[in-house]
Amino acid sequence: MLFRRSRRARLAFALTSLLVLGAPAAASAAGERDAEAMKLHNQAMDEDYLSVEFDKAEKKLRDALKRCEKNACTRPVIGKLHIALGTVYGGGGKLDQARAEFVLALRADPKAALIDALTTTELAQAFKEAQKDVQSGAGKGAGETSGEGGKPAKQAAGDVPHTPVAEQAVNTPVPVFVEVPEEIDAAKATLRYRPFGSPKWKSLEMPRLGDGFGAEIPCEDVTTTGDVRYFVILRDEAGDPVGTAGSMQAPHRVPIKNEIETEPSLPGQDPPQRCAAKEDCPPGLPGCPEAGGERGDKGWGATCEETVECKSGLVCLNGTCEQGEEEGGGAAEGKGNRNVFGLWGQLDLLLVRGTDYVCSGGDSAYACFYPGTDGQQFYGEPADLPGTNGVKGGLSPAGVRVMLSYDRQFFANLPLLVGARLGFSFGGSPSSEAPETEWRDARGTPLPRESQHSHYRALPFMPFHGEIRATYFFLGDRIVEKGGFRPYAFVSPIGYAQVNASVPVDVCDRRDEQGRPQGGNGSNRCPSGSRFVEDLDAFQITGRNFSGVGAGVVYGITPNLGVSAEVKVMLMWPTLGLVFAPTIGPVFAL
Repeated sequence: MLFRRSRRARLAFALTSLLVLGAPAAASAAGERDAEAMKLHNQAMDEDYLSVEFDKAEKKLRDALKRCEKNACTRPVIGKLHIALGTVYGGGGKLDQARAEFVLALRADPKAALIDALTTTELAQAFKEAQKDVQSGAGKGAGETSGEGGKPAKQAAGDVPHTPVAEQAVNTPVPVFVEVPEEIDAAKATLRYRPFGSPKWKSLEMPRLGDGFGAEIPCEDVTTTGDVRYFVILRDEAGDPVGTAGSMQAPHRVPIKNEIETEPSLPGQDPPQRCAAKEDCPPGLPGCPEAGGERGDKGWGATCEETVECKSGLVCLNGTCEQGEEEGGGAAEGKGNRNVFGLWGQLDLLLVRGTDYVCSGGDSAYACFYPGTDGQQFYGEPADLPGTNGVKGGLSPAGVRVMLSYDRQFFANLPLLVGARLGFSFGGSPSSEAPETEWRDARGTPLPRESQHSHYRALPFMPFHGEIRATYFFLGDRIVEKGGFRPYAFVSPIGYAQVNASVPVDVCDRRDEQGRPQGGNGSNRCPSGSRFVEDLDAFQITGRNFSGVGAGVVYGITPNLGVSAEVKVMLMWPTLGLVFAPTIGPVFAL
């Protein structure tokens, strides 16, 4: 018996010692982060708040509350943090949020009090209302539901009593009814709600219903389990707020579940019908889009929540209208195309500059040929006679060219295309049949050096065409739009081509075709010692490089096929020339 009694005594002593020694440790654990939290509290209120940097103060206080999770801080410290956060909200004019924080402070510590040095009349009134809410238990239910991660959610703020429905099923509209107290003269009500998982709030005007206002959150915003959050703003005839049920910081919540026990409804109405899921949503059923329904007017880069808000050919991806595929893997109807191919015909019109001595051979920008010889260049010695050996300026046809093009839109949100054109020119200038030879007299003797001509020999015409270009489209988001016009502008920073054009010219040549000096009395058109040569083709020769700009328009025949017409201005260099080039051709967008 002595052994048993001693054994029991030792066990009792051990348990007692454990409780006595463990008590300080438990107490220490409960407030182990009080010092960290109060340090952030003091920085927020003594530095940021007094500097009117409310955002920084709120961030520090939120950080302090986060560190106090899982009972890491004592209740008085938690109360002080909520009081401070409410004071910050009040300083920023957010009295609804301030009142909600005061409620949380009083629940954590019934002895929580305002900061005397920072108290205003508005804050004192909000604190009194919070005390009444806590004493009456107002807001329980909606305010005590679980938030994300199982954390207690904030009590819904507001000065209009409201009890949300207990639950709702997935893909079923959520009824919201707010009864308006007699002392509030409300003419309008706006429901602001946020679907589960969405970062954005949506708005819905609430029609008058009995003694209040009622509306249903649509089923397309109730497509998954989780809480739908909302608050209601009541306004008078002038549009000024006169009351709220909940707030953005402390909203009401309705749990969305796969199965529910009772079906909620608006007063006097049947419960809303369940909508078809998106994956099997034929046109005509409630909640399903109508077949061929109209699309929105939002273009590339605009914020969106659904594809129907975006223009035809765009889909809503990650909150932005852009090109992509509709849900289900199918291509979006009228999908935008980013690869454009074209087949072009271009007419070259060279602006010939007016000048004299075009057939004298001393200007490399001009070469004269005998008409109809296809290559016999004029190497004569024109007489200096007014009305001859000169041309007037003006546009002259310089041939046509056929080209293939490819352009690519690299950025979905920017209607800018970069591409290239390759082609071949028909026309241009003839080339000399052979290198010029020495001129000889009738007996075959070479003429003296001073009698030889000094003409530049015309180089072969270069028919190849190549250019790179950048094109920007206006008035819409598609390159080819069926039944619509899409204007655009473009620039060709560098290209490789040649454009030569001719005008007729008359000369009085002092030599015959063999280069021998002319004798005799001439003619009534030419002075003595020269012969009249009529209608030589004087070609203006341009450089083989160019830079260009222009504008055009595409008319869509189908969503992928259109016809484009444009006008391009080409500056030829290094031998200068100005070319106007109307162009037309079909384009294919893929």
